[in-house]
Amino acid sequence: MKQNILLVAVCAALLQACAPASTSHEGTPSMPATAASSATQPKLSAYYWNLVAANDASGKPITAMAPGIEGKLRLNFAERNLNISGGCNNQFGGYTYQDGVLKVQSLASTMKACDKPLMELDAQVGRLFKGDLRTTLSDDAGEPVLQLTTQDGSVLKFQGEATPETRYGSKGEIKFLEVAAKTVKCSHPLIPNYQCLQVRERRYDDAGLQLATQDSWHPLYQSIEGFEHRDGVRTVLRVKQYEWKNPPADAPSQVYVLDLVVEQDASGK
Repeated sequence: MKQNILLVAVCAALLQACAPASTSHEGTPSMPATAASSATQPKLSAYYWNLVAANDASGKPITAMAPGIEGKLRLNFAERNLNISGGCNNQFGGYTYQDGVLKVQSLASTMKACDKPLMELDAQVGRLFKGDLRTTLSDDAGEPVLQLTTQDGSVLKFQGEATPETRYGSKGEIKFLEVAAKTVKCSHPLIPNYQCLQVRERRYDDAGLQLATQDSWHPLYQSIEGFEHRDGVRTVLRVKQYEWKNPPADAPSQVYVLDLVVEQDASGK
């Protein structure tokens, strides 16, 4: 069975490009006296923000947001756009952030159908992320925290998780890697009979059409972060390649992070 979602990837990229391109202001916000000093305030775009609590204006948990806590509802502030994932659909749109106020423009959304709890989560997210949200950023013992107060007084709390750009100290370069259905034995100084992924680079034109393959298969002596290989399944991945500024002595200087699964082929070829 072959699953090809390249068209979906291209359409998603186009949708993202068409989102309102408002300027993101991530300067130091005005913070309450109890918040961290400006020298230690985390930056919105330096982290993925995972939902850990959601209460209404009276302090009661918002039932419809519970699947977002269990399923890791995530905010990603990048490319001057806010992306919200972890529900049924991805929701995205332009934003600005200044003086402790996050202004969210109208969100667009993908159009999948899911079970009722996830659909209700999507609807609640769309309702809460409108207009001006009062924002508190803090850094509690090295753990960044983002708190948003919505227009109806609901309070959403998010825990920060460093993005690959923050962890590796560089901007990722997009590449497409084809991963062979079978791994190959390769040399490892500490692990006998170590198996490596076989990969080759793939290229696409501006219309998203696949170009002739010029690269040859070769072993990859490291893992691809976020990717789990299944024996017998050939896969094409969109990855980000990072230059690790200060890697440990036993780690590679280049790191690959999964961005999107473009194609899967379980025919074994």
